[in-house]
Amino acid sequence: MNESKTASSRYILPEKMAKKDIVDVLETQFVVEATEGVSENVALVDSFEWGLYKSDLIAFRYDNNDIAVWHAEELFDPDQASLIHSDNPQARFWWDFAATPERTLLEKILGLRALLTMSAGVLTIDEFNLQDDNGKTLVFCQLVCFHRGESSHIPLLTQVKLEPVTGYSEEYEQAVELLEKMGGFKPRLNPADSLLSAIGVTPDPYSVKPDLSIEASMPARAAANSIISQMIEKQRLTEQGIIDDVDTEFLHHFRVALRMTRAAVAQLKEVYPEHDVLMLKERFGKLGRETNHLRDLDVFILDKPRYLTLLPESLSDGLLPMFDDFEQDRENEVKRIAAWLSGDAYKQEMEELENLFKKGYSAGETEWSERPSIELAINKITKRYRKIQKAALKINNDTPDSAIHSIRIDGKKLRYLLYFFGGLFDQKKIKRAGKQLKRLQDKLGLFNDLTVQRAYLEAYLDEIEHKESKDINLIAALGGLIATLYRMQKTERENCINELHVFSNEKNTHLFTEAFAAEGLDA
Repeated sequence: MNESKTASSRYILPEKMAKKDIVDVLETQFVVEATEGVSENVALVDSFEWGLYKSDLIAFRYDNNDIAVWHAEELFDPDQASLIHSDNPQARFWWDFAATPERTLLEKILGLRALLTMSAGVLTIDEFNLQDDNGKTLVFCQLVCFHRGESSHIPLLTQVKLEPVTGYSEEYEQAVELLEKMGGFKPRLNPADSLLSAIGVTPDPYSVKPDLSIEASMPARAAANSIISQMIEKQRLTEQGIIDDVDTEFLHHFRVALRMTRAAVAQLKEVYPEHDVLMLKERFGKLGRETNHLRDLDVFILDKPRYLTLLPESLSDGLLPMFDDFEQDRENEVKRIAAWLSGDAYKQEMEELENLFKKGYSAGETEWSERPSIELAINKITKRYRKIQKAALKINNDTPDSAIHSIRIDGKKLRYLLYFFGGLFDQKKIKRAGKQLKRLQDKLGLFNDLTVQRAYLEAYLDEIEHKESKDINLIAALGGLIATLYRMQKTERENCINELHVFSNEKNTHLFTEAFAAEGLDA
């Protein structure tokens, strides 16, 4: 029969306290019976964005490649760990692990992100029963030690958790007194943060979205400099992940950060001299174009399972040689991009651009450069919304696809403006406006993806059709896939038209007008 327990208490002990020292002190009042002990090499793992930590979770990878995931408040409780199994020593993505209900936890949080090792060491967990002379268990005791490595004798973390057996609160208090005499104290932090603090790891979650402190009265150029400077910084944080080919999200966020920088230059062009704007657009645009091909390959390879399901089984296998081509092409392109990012030319270009904006971009003043940021924000956001609304009202079944794609680009520019200046306005209204914009963008984005993918596949089909040795099965499968994508594209086009009419209706117009009018400012 398991003995009943009451609520437990955790204590952190001084680093110099070794296991033997702790046991010796406890033995002055109790008979200490060791019940279980384990010592393992572990790696603290999370994504580049610290996705698990942001979800109040913490995970360790063991030598056998399994991963144990705990809630932050339940770290080291053996009954609360979710164990996710893998036989693959290279397992980094959620799909590399065994298909179990526990794996869905990783899938939901990680998405396309890989697990990275944030710290490593030796984790030792010992369980004891504190007994009386008759062998009666009075208090349960767990000792957790985390060492930097096997050769390290002084633990970075020494934690003791006590759990009294019901009816023995006095003996529990005696054990607490012993811990306190050893210098033990109750930590303010939860178990996960206590560990991270002890081993010197400070989670710094990455987000490609800007985190800006722009005030309404800030001069417009100073605000633009701040926006561009931060986006360059976010772009540069992704470089090593691309070079190491950790996961495809590094390149994706590199491109998003670069696209936001280009959007800031183009949309806030009035704060810089005209010839400077043209120069900056060209320099940032050239950087963005360099990675187009690799991103196209990433998208297709990631979507491989979906493409295969779009065709009947009799045709789907015919696509496999295409994906083999894409994989080989990607391998070469990753090497090329890694060499480019590591090269002196790229580094010099980025350092020059960084310094331009960090130092305040000392070009000649313009009509808008010293005006308050709030005036620029209202002007740009309202104009961009009106442009989308005006174009949306003209959309019908005869409208060319190019006009719908043009609205998509304007919608993206509007979203970036909300990222840049959203903090200047009433947050409830901004959230409602942003929600409506996201609905529209999701529809337009899917339509654009289908258009781009179909065009890419048509170009690939044209290429293989002109080869001397033709793969008939691949050509047939590609023809079927392109036809399927075209049908899907037509359906999504209708959805876009419907959503554009919703976005430009009177209710939404009032929402955006109210959210971004001068009187709608957040006090």
